[in-house]
Amino acid sequence: MRIDHHTPDLFADAPDLPGTLGCGIEIAATMVEALELARKRGMSRETVAVRMCYHLGEKFSEATLDGYCAQSHGDREIPLKRAMAFDAALGEDVLLSLYTRKRGGRVVITEDDAALLEWARLHQEEKALSERKRALEAVMKLKGAMK
Repeated sequence: MRIDHHTPDLFADAPDLPGTLGCGIEIAATMVEALELARKRGMSRETVAVRMCYHLGEKFSEATLDGYCAQSHGDREIPLKRAMAFDAALGEDVLLSLYTRKRGGRVVITEDDAALLEWARLHQEEKALSERKRALEAVMKLKGAMK
């Protein structure tokens, strides 16, 4: 039973809205931002491209990476396997996190965090059941049904 109507349900499905995933420019901008943060940590675009090449097991150039980052190349969006390689090369869930947000406010969490969230959800359900049980017991006492 859901009582709080102001907080979105973490486990609810996202509504489908037209055009929500038509976000090529946002993908490119997210990649540029991630590469800038990586540069500040000492990782060049060339290094990212080399790491992507490693993760893909195929040739991948810095020029191709630059093409995916150029908002002017609207027809050149990064394919899924290369997006995964981009995240792996950076060691962060940059594009995966963008995808999850675009799918309705979801977030990427670790398995440990998922277990903790499940535990917290069960704890909340147990608390709600205990409160409901106490309320029913009080009603039953008033009616004289319990000794």
